[in-house]
Amino acid sequence: FAEMLALVDGGKPVPSFALPARLKAVAKVERSTVESQNVAGILRGSDPKRRSEYVVVSAHLDHVGIGEPINGDRIYNGAMDNASGIAAILEVAASLHETGVKPARSILFVAVTGEEKGELGSRYFAAHPTVPRGSMVADVNTDMFLPLFPLKTLMVLGLDESDLGADIRATATALGLTVQADPEPQRNRFVRSDQYSFVKVGIPALAMKVGYEANTPQAAIAAKWTAERYHAPSDDLNQPIDLSAAGKYVDVVRDVAVRIANRTDRPKWNDTSFFKRFAGGKT
Repeated sequence: FAEMLALVDGGKPVPSFALPARLKAVAKVERSTVESQNVAGILRGSDPKRRSEYVVVSAHLDHVGIGEPINGDRIYNGAMDNASGIAAILEVAASLHETGVKPARSILFVAVTGEEKGELGSRYFAAHPTVPRGSMVADVNTDMFLPLFPLKTLMVLGLDESDLGADIRATATALGLTVQADPEPQRNRFVRSDQYSFVKVGIPALAMKVGYEANTPQAAIAAKWTAERYHAPSDDLNQPIDLSAAGKYVDVVRDVAVRIANRTDRPKWNDTSFFKRFAGGKT
């Protein structure tokens, strides 16, 4: 097994072989109907010509709920995944309200449900939004941004897919942060959360996390968290949290949303992006 992992880590082909066995199984499925709401709110823009366009700031409000007990605990709290994301967008909304900031475009805050069941809430909202779909110019999504250590590097999913990359780079520079693309692209994180629902209807998107370089103590902390707390009851408020990193992350989301909202042009996909094929709302 260690040899197989070494091949994977080195980006080398892993040997395969046929399994000389057959499996026959009977599956039982129980179906029921559950209703769960998305929650949306709008900060109206100040420019009469652009206030009918929207920058979406999103996060998912659901988690696993009650599940199989681990060490006697059945409550899957979801503090990082994704109460932290919901707290972040609420803080952004409160900050903009309290400071009286009025960006040119409107900002549409959307707390979506059902992410853990397959991005159901964001898929529905992207297909049936509360504003005209063509009026949504960008999505900035937060899902499990993991403020486990100081925020010095900002991991940006979708960094080089659209010209939003220039907006997040400028925002990060102004806040004294460096920017990195996903250091583990094999995990396909850009297409594994709610931003992808907006991408699939042609809307350029970004998602950010507290970043780290490979083979560093920070990378080890993130890996340990994933192994021990991801989708486990221990993702609760008893875990170590870097509040300064969380606060600076809120600044990032607020500032980049306002920057996008104040752009004179609409964001667009880069010509080299795989996701440009979705431009125009093709799914």
